[in-house]
Amino acid sequence: LAVASGEQVIRARAKGLPVTFVMQWWQRYPIAIASKSAAGIKTPADLAGRNVGVPGFFGASYVGLVGLLSANGLTLDDIDANDIGFNQVESLLTDQSEAVVVYINNEPVQLRQRGEDVDVIAVADYIDLVANGILTNEKTMAENPELVQRFINAFTRGLRDTLADPDAAYEISKKYVEGLGDDRRGVLEASLPLWQSDQLGRTDPAAWQQTQDILIEMGLLNGPLPDLAATFTNDFVDNTGE
Repeated sequence: LAVASGEQVIRARAKGLPVTFVMQWWQRYPIAIASKSAAGIKTPADLAGRNVGVPGFFGASYVGLVGLLSANGLTLDDIDANDIGFNQVESLLTDQSEAVVVYINNEPVQLRQRGEDVDVIAVADYIDLVANGILTNEKTMAENPELVQRFINAFTRGLRDTLADPDAAYEISKKYVEGLGDDRRGVLEASLPLWQSDQLGRTDPAAWQQTQDILIEMGLLNGPLPDLAATFTNDFVDNTGE
């Protein structure tokens, strides 16, 4: 079992790896574009011609950026995208970048804590991509489904309890996360809306289709998977009793 994002699962299946996504933890894709409010970048269209700092041309941040642009009739050619590493906060504060690709529950929290007024464009407001969830392999799923079910049951209980009482969850986490102080409490608060759904953990087939389409557009996938439906299942989530 592992935590993985949807685009990683699709690319793994394309390489012949027999893995299956069995629970969607993050219901909203957490990637966003942050900018100083003074920059006037309020909508995706405002990104045209702007200097946008990207942590790297790989992974969820890159997929989220391209997905956002594509959903609004734009491409990477319409912006000035620059690889800045994971230095989004400093790059924005020092005006090296007019906008930066961020995790909506992380860098915007840090920027506001440092007194900066920021505008945030959430990728999930424009396109539904598959975010992080629980991954297993077909052998484990077939030979030891009870193990997978017990894990999903426990994970769902922890998620449900965290949403119900985030203060208690944060205090418990301090026992296991070295150096976790109250200064990071805002990250949890910003994460809670990303995890919520009518039924915790369910994944939407339409989101998998959109994620696959973006990967093809980016050239990270040669074509549609012959078995996209085998990439994910809601069976274990549906059996948690949620």
